[in-house]
Amino acid sequence: MKLRSFKTFALAMSVALVPGLGIAGIADDIEHPLWYKAPSEKTMELAKLDNLDGVVVSDGQRGEPGFPAADLKLTPEQIEKVKAGKFTVAISMGWLGDDWASQQLIGLKETFEKLGIEVVAETNANWDDAKQIADLEAISVLKPDLLVSIPLNGQTTASAFKKVAEQGAKVVFIDQAVDGMEPGKDYAAIISSDNLALGMYLADALAAATGGKGDVAAMYFANDFYVTNLRYEGFIARVMAKYPDLNVVVAAGHNNPNKGQEVAQGVLARYPNLAGMYASWSIPAMGAVTAATVAGRTPADFKIVNENFDQIVALNMAQDGFIAGISSQRPYDQGVAEATIGALALIGEPTPPYVVVPPLKVTRDVLPEAYKTIYRIDLPAEMSTALSP
Repeated sequence: MKLRSFKTFALAMSVALVPGLGIAGIADDIEHPLWYKAPSEKTMELAKLDNLDGVVVSDGQRGEPGFPAADLKLTPEQIEKVKAGKFTVAISMGWLGDDWASQQLIGLKETFEKLGIEVVAETNANWDDAKQIADLEAISVLKPDLLVSIPLNGQTTASAFKKVAEQGAKVVFIDQAVDGMEPGKDYAAIISSDNLALGMYLADALAAATGGKGDVAAMYFANDFYVTNLRYEGFIARVMAKYPDLNVVVAAGHNNPNKGQEVAQGVLARYPNLAGMYASWSIPAMGAVTAATVAGRTPADFKIVNENFDQIVALNMAQDGFIAGISSQRPYDQGVAEATIGALALIGEPTPPYVVVPPLKVTRDVLPEAYKTIYRIDLPAEMSTALSP
């Protein structure tokens, strides 16, 4: 792919080549996405820490301190009050079809069932703002007591979310809120992974896989989406703080997870000697795996790290493929936290405005334990066989 092709799609499909600031570990000709904000002094101080375990790194969209999800509790009396309320809930997902979404739903629905909250609607917008707006219009007719949703776009969907809230529904957001809605007034809380930490773990994983040296690429999600923005920022901050010999020489964006192969092919065509790539989440990362294979690269000389521990990347890792490290959300635990916050809101209890679930570092040597943590079942036989000497 020619450079002009990337520029035609601007942020969505861009490889940065205009002069910028030279910073340790970051090439002086890299151009970050338009939504990018240089890491704050606080972020840079945290990025210097050798061990981030137990540290809440991320703040909320409005600067709210992150509240650890593990500290959320319902007392027996509160549980009985929730059950007596015979409440209803609607779940509006931005997409389905990957393990992150399916595990979220399992966590949500199992917890709602335990609490006696009836799920009256479950929708899938399939990455389409207009479809999510239509889904929310349909949900508003049902007048649920609670809405749990991940907004695809904080601007375009705002009116639809406000309408549901104005009808009396408590609102719990997954990952980000919409414009014009305030915590404690218009919605109960945002529940998310600790996304800055997640991005920092990706830098650790790529450094470990490459020996902390060499030229690497960062493939980001081009849309202005708060949590994925934080992951990119965390990755960049950690490289700057800890890995001066790991050179991020190019940044490229996709605006659709299915574009990962196309973007990665363009990057590898221009930078054929890259040592590795941070490749967004599992679907774009597997596109990068295909692009690397087509380019004649091998897992021995090109390492890919990604967000989220889906089956497809776990299997590639087990098979000693290109996927060398994963920084994973804990989607089931996030679903449990979302349902718990929703229950507290329904009975009028105060809720922290921003709740974070810590990410999980995954490498091949801890794959069985990590799989058990994320999916609550043992590693599938195909992966176990692939791990065998």
